[in-house]
Amino acid sequence: MKLFSFIPHMHRWKNITITRGGAISPSGRSYYSTHISAQCKGCDVQINKVYYRDISDAEARRWLG
Repeated sequence: MKLFSFIPHMHRWKNITITRGGAISPSGRSYYSTHISAQCKGCDVQINKVYYRDISDAEARRWLG
C-alpha cells in the first residue's frame, strides 16, 4: 500500500473479471445478470458489482467508474 493511498484518486482497474449468470435481485426475482470484479492498481481496493441485466463487456468496463 502506498504512503498517500488515503488521498482521493481516480481508480485504475486491473484484474477485471466479467462473468454472466443468474442472480436474485433484492426484490426476489431471478435475472440473467452480469457480475464484475476488479482491483485498483494504486490502492488495491477490490470492487464487486452485479448488474441485473446482460450487458456487453465494453459497457461493463465503462461502468466500472
